[in-house]
Amino acid sequence: MKKVLIIKNKEDLKLSALKRGELHRLQLHLSHNSLGVPWKIPLIVIRGMKKGPTIGITAALHGNELNGISTIFKLINEIDPQKLSGDLILVPISNVPGYLMNQRYFSDNVDLNRIMPGKPEGNTSSIYAHYFISKIVSKFDYLLDLHTASHGRVNSLYIRADIENEETRTLAYLQHPQIIVQKYDEQGTLRGWANENGIPAITIEIGNPNAFQHELIDETLDGILNTMRYFKMIRGKVKDFMKDATICDHSYWIYSKSGGIIDVLPKLADTVTQGETIAYVYDVFGQVKEEIKANKSGIVIGKNIRPNCDAGTRVLHLGVNIFEPLSKNIPGA
Repeated sequence: MKKVLIIKNKEDLKLSALKRGELHRLQLHLSHNSLGVPWKIPLIVIRGMKKGPTIGITAALHGNELNGISTIFKLINEIDPQKLSGDLILVPISNVPGYLMNQRYFSDNVDLNRIMPGKPEGNTSSIYAHYFISKIVSKFDYLLDLHTASHGRVNSLYIRADIENEETRTLAYLQHPQIIVQKYDEQGTLRGWANENGIPAITIEIGNPNAFQHELIDETLDGILNTMRYFKMIRGKVKDFMKDATICDHSYWIYSKSGGIIDVLPKLADTVTQGETIAYVYDVFGQVKEEIKANKSGIVIGKNIRPNCDAGTRVLHLGVNIFEPLSKNIPGA
């Protein structure tokens, strides 16, 4: 087994120092934990024999969102560095403390995907985010950020992207999703920072937390390989996966008004009509306290699956204003 290279605290990731035509496994020191021991983030860098773009793929920025890890592992087995043009920088576990604690947040209970790009001085999550951006993400030409639903919820395979921007629209249309949602970049997110700093980025939501869902993982891998074909990093014809995808110009969550025991009825990717019953909230005696109806027609992107429900619980993530995509929106496809 090839030795893992340790990159220390004051050192940076230098692609030029890594040999072309090889796969490199690295551990990069970002910050220190309360034992004074470095937080080391795992990196896999695949350097092609020829020059080309650098695609970065990040997974588990929320520590319990794991489908992206398997996606990266499967991608490694698909790529021959000797036949690759450009570079892949793969981060299978972006939030190391959260992953070790089996939780969404960083060790100080802060959401890393709300504080990017962090600060070199501040709380522990902010320092970690700062070095994650400066040492790793700043090296990317393009970013695919892999996520899943959060605890107690499930997701379809869907993409968040600014589809009014040609570069991010192209990235989104190269994937193999069930649904694409128009999402402007939110301040503090990794995607938002990347797009603001000239690194076209999309978020790929791959199903559910705390699990490997191989059907969705394989479809995500299809899209990543298609992206690489489009940028001529690997050989092959660019595929049009959009004939089966639904595109929405925005989405929102429907919330409960009552607390109790909730049963959410539609399945993922189902279409619902305005006025349709989407959930019942019961009291502990089995009496219906609330019948929740869709206030618009749309498609189910995600839903709550946890029966115990406080008043104000997110019930169903609805994509609305559906329109038909055109494959000509992918230049050269």
